[in-house]
Amino acid sequence: MKLKHLDYFLALCKSKSFTKTSEELGISQPYLSTHIRELELELHAQLITRDYGNNKLTAEGLVLQTRGEKIFKEFDMAVNEINLLVHTGETATIKIGTNLPDIDYLIAKLLTEFRLHYPSVSLEYSYFENLEEVLGNNEIDIAIGILSETNSKITSDLIFSESYSIFVSTNNQLSELDELTAEDLQQIPLINYSNKIYEKQIITSWIETNHPELKDNRYYELPSTISILNLVDQDFGVAFLPYSLVDSIPNYLNTVSVEIIDAPFRNVSIGYSSSSPLSKTHEYLIEQLQYIF
Repeated sequence: MKLKHLDYFLALCKSKSFTKTSEELGISQPYLSTHIRELELELHAQLITRDYGNNKLTAEGLVLQTRGEKIFKEFDMAVNEINLLVHTGETATIKIGTNLPDIDYLIAKLLTEFRLHYPSVSLEYSYFENLEEVLGNNEIDIAIGILSETNSKITSDLIFSESYSIFVSTNNQLSELDELTAEDLQQIPLINYSNKIYEKQIITSWIETNHPELKDNRYYELPSTISILNLVDQDFGVAFLPYSLVDSIPNYLNTVSVEIIDAPFRNVSIGYSSSSPLSKTHEYLIEQLQYIF
């Protein structure tokens, strides 16, 4: 049985007129009559008595009307559920965004565990300098990074706050100190992220506000955390990086982290759209993100 045949029959049940039904459906009356007749032949039963505008359903027609309405109700429910799944991520792709350039190793751990629980769901992970904008525009589903607390389009939960440390080569005499001050860094080249990396703003703002004497230092600007660490390893200068990065530094790099007094810090949050519903998959993913951090 074709759904189109059943759809035409149910429309006829409401109006009880071939002429009116064909007008409502935008088809010709002979075309409608042909489909109803094909349905009757398939079921080997007369479904409606033809009586010039006063058509009545037969007993068989009443059965098909009752069951047919239930079929279409179930079909509509199925379509709604599928749309919900697609839009909330149960059987689709969940997009994660960040403005932190140093958490790839943590996300890699998450991917392995997540796939065991939700093998049918794909994850996309990307870096965005304008993280709040893409989240507010629903271009991503979940954000992990530095977010404001005043954006009405997103809901954000603070995970942790963390200070920056000075990462220095073990060949540099500063590596032997337990702590540093900004004065210790004067005239020492500073290695920072390039302009397209959001986190550069934190260090730049800290220097301009608290220690403008460091503005005259020579700068190297690089696009990734690993490139910065490689330059530190070669003792080209020192870098302000989050303390937690110590756990993920490759063994081949001879660098150490030294605490700096009055250090800059960052607040790391998880965010999601205030207007979009969260599926169980999203909730699980958010829970795991909170756990690994």
